[in-house]
Amino acid sequence: MRRAIKSQAPEGFIALDNSALIYPPTEAAYNTNTFRISVDLNREVQVEILREAAHELLERCPYAKVRLKKGFFWYYLSPNEEEIPIWEEGSYPAGRFEFKRNQHYLIKIIAGERRIAIECFHALTDGTGALSYLKLLLERYCSLAGIVDAVFTDGLCFTSKSDAHEFSDPFQMLYDRTIRPFSSVSRAYHRKGRGERSEAVKVIRAEVGIKEIKERAKARSLTIGEYLSAVFLMSLQQLQREQVPVKRKRRPIRLSVPMNLRKVFATETMRNFTLFALIGIDPALGWYTFDEIATQVHLQMAQAAQPKLLLSQIRRNVAGERSAALRFAPTLLKNPLFKLLSDALGDQQYSGVISNLGYVSLPDALSPVVTAMDFHLSPGLVNPVSVAVVGYRDSLAINFTSYHDDDTVLERLFCTFLVEDGIAVSVASNREGM
Repeated sequence: MRRAIKSQAPEGFIALDNSALIYPPTEAAYNTNTFRISVDLNREVQVEILREAAHELLERCPYAKVRLKKGFFWYYLSPNEEEIPIWEEGSYPAGRFEFKRNQHYLIKIIAGERRIAIECFHALTDGTGALSYLKLLLERYCSLAGIVDAVFTDGLCFTSKSDAHEFSDPFQMLYDRTIRPFSSVSRAYHRKGRGERSEAVKVIRAEVGIKEIKERAKARSLTIGEYLSAVFLMSLQQLQREQVPVKRKRRPIRLSVPMNLRKVFATETMRNFTLFALIGIDPALGWYTFDEIATQVHLQMAQAAQPKLLLSQIRRNVAGERSAALRFAPTLLKNPLFKLLSDALGDQQYSGVISNLGYVSLPDALSPVVTAMDFHLSPGLVNPVSVAVVGYRDSLAINFTSYHDDDTVLERLFCTFLVEDGIAVSVASNREGM
């Protein structure tokens, strides 16, 4: 029997949040704007029970019970009354969304033999929002399946009805036209991958012990996220030295690091509420040692997280959305403009993406049931390798995703550094022959 959950449901035209505006017009074969979060269980997944849990998830969170539509002026969301399908797990995560086959939902629920996964099109929410969906889905599935009744205390309450703040767009509330807008930066170094590529997302999963990597990071006064960002920059610096002759100007090497703004601005919205720190080095000044890179990462992350600079970014982004020229331009004309903006204020400014979902804690009753967690980002065309990180129990999963069939040079450099720094690394892949 389906559980009756009365929640506040959005009606009619639902505007995309400010971060989401860029995703529909730039979606493409090699720019899917998707990501996946998954849990592995110690038992087989019962698909029909998962289907029931998925139905109740959407009743609890009606703002996910939506479809994407293309209007004359803007893409927008509208209520979706179709039943959400359950997908069988394939070999490649975070691929291009098949909206029609998914009944036009922006959230995709996947059942593996012992795995439950959620994939999201980024116009719906960010990683933190998707993790909240997965927690609710897991909580309800385990209850319906008679496995365990456990409640997450660090997210949404399943038995409480949704309210308006869960679907609010904090970017609009924080917009202040009197603040100086955030400045753009120069074009960054972009590594060219080698060999063939296909639309299937290839993964190399590196698993390390949290205790080990925490010790190596702490020895340099870094967080785990800062340490991994420094390793990524070091690897890119080595590649640039090999690929770009000394006589040619070497561009800055930067990473795009998503920052969850919910704690900074005290909101629990389920929409996108993320900005991106651009951190990096300038090889034109010479070769950086790892400790020098680590210092730059630590200082730049602290600088990027200052509320005043975050508000400056919000001022720039929302002002563009509110400009009359953009508001009243037809979608047909906006789409190529958004692609240019995405390149100029996004992909062109950084050399890679690393997203750290953090350490995921489960209720004590659920911990024995969930054996592992994973997080995957879709890669891009300009920056062919993305890195997604999540911690669970005593392990940290570092997932490299790429469209390149054979080129694993960057991943090898990254993992080799970890090993040489005293961290044991276990590697698995969905690539053939690995």
